[in-house]
Amino acid sequence: MRVALRHRGTGKIKLVDTGWSWSIFLAAGFFGLPLYLRGLSFWGTVMVITWCLRLFLPTAAGSLANAAELQLYLSLAIGGLCLYLGFKGNGLSARHYIACGYEFSDPNGTEARFASEEWGL
Repeated sequence: MRVALRHRGTGKIKLVDTGWSWSIFLAAGFFGLPLYLRGLSFWGTVMVITWCLRLFLPTAAGSLANAAELQLYLSLAIGGLCLYLGFKGNGLSARHYIACGYEFSDPNGTEARFASEEWGL
Protein backbone atom coordinates (compact mmCIF):
# COMPACT_ATOMS: atom_id res chain seq x y z
CA MET A 1 0.00 0.00 0.00
CA ARG A 2 1.30 3.43 -0.90
CA VAL A 3 0.75 6.34 1.50
CA ALA A 4 0.94 10.02 0.55
CA LEU A 5 2.80 12.40 2.85
CA ARG A 6 2.49 16.15 2.26
CA HIS A 7 4.92 18.79 3.51
CA ARG A 8 3.16 21.40 5.64
CA GLY A 9 5.08 24.37 4.25
CA THR A 10 5.74 23.57 0.61
CA GLY A 11 2.88 21.21 -0.24
CA LYS A 12 5.36 18.74 -1.79
CA ILE A 13 4.11 15.14 -1.74
CA LYS A 14 6.16 12.02 -1.01
CA LEU A 15 4.72 8.56 -1.67
CA VAL A 16 5.96 5.91 0.75
CA ASP A 17 5.12 2.22 0.56
CA THR A 18 4.30 0.10 3.56
CA GLY A 19 5.87 -3.28 4.12
CA TRP A 20 8.93 -4.71 2.35
CA SER A 21 11.22 -2.36 0.43
CA TRP A 22 12.58 -4.10 -2.65
CA SER A 23 14.53 -1.06 -3.78
CA ILE A 24 16.48 -0.87 -0.54
CA PHE A 25 16.94 -4.63 -0.26
CA LEU A 26 18.29 -4.99 -3.79
CA ALA A 27 20.26 -1.76 -4.16
CA ALA A 28 21.47 -0.80 -0.66
CA GLY A 29 24.48 -3.02 -1.23
CA PHE A 30 25.68 -0.56 -3.89
CA PHE A 31 27.28 1.79 -1.38
CA GLY A 32 23.94 2.70 0.22
CA LEU A 33 22.71 4.81 -2.68
CA PRO A 34 18.93 4.36 -2.17
CA LEU A 35 19.40 5.09 1.52
CA TYR A 36 21.00 8.45 0.78
CA LEU A 37 18.26 9.24 -1.73
CA ARG A 38 15.64 8.65 0.97
CA GLY A 39 17.45 10.82 3.52
CA LEU A 40 18.70 7.89 5.60
CA SER A 41 22.30 9.07 5.65
CA PHE A 42 23.21 7.15 8.83
CA TRP A 43 22.29 3.80 7.27
CA GLY A 44 23.88 4.80 3.98
CA THR A 45 27.12 5.57 5.81
CA VAL A 46 26.95 2.23 7.62
CA MET A 47 26.66 0.48 4.25
CA VAL A 48 29.56 2.49 2.77
CA ILE A 49 31.80 1.70 5.73
CA THR A 50 30.88 -1.99 5.60
CA TRP A 51 31.60 -2.11 1.86
CA CYS A 52 34.93 -0.32 2.31
CA LEU A 53 35.88 -2.79 5.03
CA ARG A 54 34.88 -5.66 2.74
CA LEU A 55 37.00 -4.31 -0.10
CA PHE A 56 40.14 -3.22 1.74
CA LEU A 57 40.38 -5.15 5.02
CA PRO A 58 40.90 -8.63 3.49
CA THR A 59 43.92 -7.34 1.56
CA ALA A 60 45.50 -6.32 4.87
CA ALA A 61 44.87 -9.76 6.37
CA GLY A 62 47.95 -11.94 6.62
CA SER A 63 47.12 -15.23 4.96
CA LEU A 64 44.76 -16.12 2.15
CA ALA A 65 42.57 -18.18 4.51
CA ASN A 66 42.15 -15.24 6.89
CA ALA A 67 41.28 -12.92 4.01
CA ALA A 68 38.63 -15.30 2.64
CA GLU A 69 37.10 -15.80 6.07
CA LEU A 70 37.03 -12.06 6.76
CA GLN A 71 35.47 -11.39 3.38
CA LEU A 72 32.81 -14.02 4.06
CA TYR A 73 31.88 -12.45 7.41
CA LEU A 74 31.71 -8.97 5.94
CA SER A 75 29.58 -10.23 3.04
CA LEU A 76 27.21 -11.85 5.54
CA ALA A 77 27.07 -8.56 7.46
CA ILE A 78 26.14 -6.69 4.26
CA GLY A 79 23.48 -9.30 3.47
CA GLY A 80 22.08 -9.04 6.99
CA LEU A 81 21.96 -5.25 6.76
CA CYS A 82 20.16 -5.48 3.41
CA LEU A 83 17.58 -7.86 4.92
CA TYR A 84 17.04 -5.62 7.96
CA LEU A 85 16.73 -2.52 5.81
CA GLY A 86 14.38 -4.34 3.42
CA PHE A 87 12.04 -4.97 6.35
CA LYS A 88 12.42 -1.58 8.04
CA GLY A 89 13.41 0.76 5.20
CA ASN A 90 9.99 2.18 4.33
CA GLY A 91 9.19 2.84 7.98
CA LEU A 92 12.56 4.52 8.54
CA SER A 93 11.97 6.67 5.45
CA ALA A 94 8.48 7.64 6.61
CA ARG A 95 9.72 8.56 10.09
CA HIS A 96 12.46 10.68 8.50
CA TYR A 97 9.95 12.50 6.29
CA ILE A 98 7.60 13.12 9.21
CA ALA A 99 10.50 14.51 11.26
CA CYS A 100 11.25 16.85 8.32
CA GLY A 101 7.75 18.35 8.38
CA TYR A 102 5.67 15.95 6.30
CA GLU A 103 2.29 14.71 7.49
CA PHE A 104 -0.34 12.32 6.17
CA SER A 105 -2.29 13.81 3.26
CA ASP A 106 -5.45 12.18 4.62
CA PRO A 107 -4.83 11.72 8.36
CA ASN A 108 -8.24 10.09 8.92
CA GLY A 109 -7.99 7.68 6.00
CA THR A 110 -7.51 3.94 6.10
CA GLU A 111 -4.02 4.22 4.61
CA ALA A 112 -2.86 6.59 7.34
CA ARG A 113 -4.16 4.34 10.13
CA PHE A 114 -2.60 1.23 8.59
CA ALA A 115 0.71 2.99 7.93
CA SER A 116 0.83 4.39 11.49
CA GLU A 117 0.48 0.88 12.89
CA GLU A 118 2.94 -0.61 10.39
CA TRP A 119 5.60 2.07 10.97
CA GLY A 120 5.10 2.30 14.73
CA LEU A 121 4.00 5.95 14.76
